[in-house]
Parts: sequence; structure tokens; C-alpha cells
Amino acid sequence: MQAPHTDILVIGGGPAGLHAAFYAGWRGLSVRVLEARGEIGGQLAALYPDKRVYDVPGLPATRAAEVVTHLQRQLDGLDVDLRVHTLARTLERVGDGWQVGTTSGVFTAGAVILAAGLGALRPREARVPGADLHPDVRTDLPDPDTLHGRRVLVVGGVPQATRAALELTAAGARVTLTHRRAGFRGDPDALARLEGMQTQGQLTVWAPATLRRLTEWGAELEVDGHEQNVEADTILVLNGYLPDLSPVQSWPLNWQGDYVPDGPGGRTALEGVYAVGDMAQSSTDFKLISLAFAQAAVAANHAAHHVRPELRIRPGHSSEKRA
Repeated sequence: MQAPHTDILVIGGGPAGLHAAFYAGWRGLSVRVLEARGEIGGQLAALYPDKRVYDVPGLPATRAAEVVTHLQRQLDGLDVDLRVHTLARTLERVGDGWQVGTTSGVFTAGAVILAAGLGALRPREARVPGADLHPDVRTDLPDPDTLHGRRVLVVGGVPQATRAALELTAAGARVTLTHRRAGFRGDPDALARLEGMQTQGQLTVWAPATLRRLTEWGAELEVDGHEQNVEADTILVLNGYLPDLSPVQSWPLNWQGDYVPDGPGGRTALEGVYAVGDMAQSSTDFKLISLAFAQAAVAANHAAHHVRPELRIRPGHSSEKRA
């Protein structure tokens, strides 16, 4: 069944997309955000959630994951629908609006705001010996509840590996976490929880360890010069993500390499389609979150006027808005 029509469709759930959704929602419009990954946040969540970001207005020295939390909290009470695991593929004109085909169905809207950043962040392939032997090797974060009671081997030192180990253990999976180095990445609270679970015997950690190969029953590790066999029903090989713009580069937007030419208000070659953030050509010299926020706000207000001409492009100050 096709989802209800919305005023604005935002492609990309990173900081630019979330701020565009806020501004459009704050103007009283219905908004749907389509995010290719299984979680909102874009590069902040996928690439460096544990690192501190210093250039977000009003949030000095804040971890990237917390910036995402604040952006999502700002959407509370607004008519904003967040859809994850939804990769945009096609764009077609339908009446006065647009239709976007995705991996999760078809969505229509009066205007589209492209905030796809460097592209959809796809998990890196599981390039480890024997990856084709085991029946259940995955490269991205699963729904923890689907692996309840299963033996799960998590391979990797990225923040997503730490998160996977914690969430899967909490969901009732029997987890083994391994990495070639002794340290894991993650925020201090997550790392403290990981150490506590390991001490209490709730999960097993082999690090530093060398992954020799995967087998049909699990994996062979080398730990302190000795072989260590780990039986696993599911193996998660988490090595981060790579950006991929190819799903949207067939859209007729006069692409200049990896960038979409954008005019005043983020306008593109297609009426009612706007570009903001890292993919907008105007941002090539300054890939800053603060700039993406400004572009998102301006584009959202232009999109609001496009969909509802009675709404002025300039909304006035938020402090003047009545509750």
C-alpha cells in the first residue's frame, strides 16, 4: 500500500536533512524523511558518532551522536515521518508534485529536498577469508530482537561493533566480540558498559586477535599465538561504510561530477526539487554542518512557499511564533 502523500519529501537523514525537515514541519507542513541506512544521522551516526563536533551552533564540543539526538528531539510534535532502510532510486513528475521510487515502496510529495550528502552510506563488504562459507554473514547492524538466542560473532573495532555487541547482548543473543586491536571505539558510557558485561561474563571479548578465516560453523581466531575456535550462527563483519551516489545520479539535475548545481534557495534544474548540504555545488568550498543547516533552512522555506503559495518564503523569527 502506498504511503500517504506529504507536502515535502527529504532524501537523506543526516544533519542537513533533519534540519530541513524541522523547518518545513515548523512551517506547518507534512514531511517525510527517507534514509538509506537503518538509523538516522548520516555521517555523524555512521562514520564518527563517538567523536566531538565543535562547529554546531549552540552545542560546543558535543559528540556527533548527541548532535543527532538533539536534531531528532527538535522534530517532536511536528508532522515528520522518519523512514529508515529506504534507499531512493527514481524520481518522476506526477501532476504538480513528485514521485520517488525506493527500496521500500513509492512516495509522493509536492516538493523534494535532496540532502543525501556524499551519497547513501553502504556497508563495506566482508572481505575476510571464508566469507562465502558461513550461511549467515552480515555487514550492517541488524534488528537485535531478530537474533535473540543466537550465537553471534561481531568482528570489528568501529563504534557500530561496540553498539552491536551491547544491543545484541541486551536482546538475549550470545555474543562474542573480536578485533585485531585491543581497543574498541565508542562513547565512554558504551565502552564502560562493554567492559562491565565482559567482566560479568555476559559476553566474550577476544582482542587483540587475528581472524584467520570463517567456516561453515563459525570462525577461527588466533589469540596470543594460539588457535581459538568460535561457534556462531550469525557473523557480523562491521568495517564502516562507503558513500554511493549512483542511485540518484540518473536524476536529470545537470550533475557536475558528484554535485548538483543549485541556485538561490537551493533550487535545481527541476521545479520543486532543491539541493542542500554536501551534494549541493554551492557547498564545495565549505563542507560545514553550520553551512548545511543554513542551506536546509533556506531551501525548506522556499519549498514551503512552492507547495503552499500562501506561505511566505521568509517566515519571520521563531520567537514571534505563537504556541
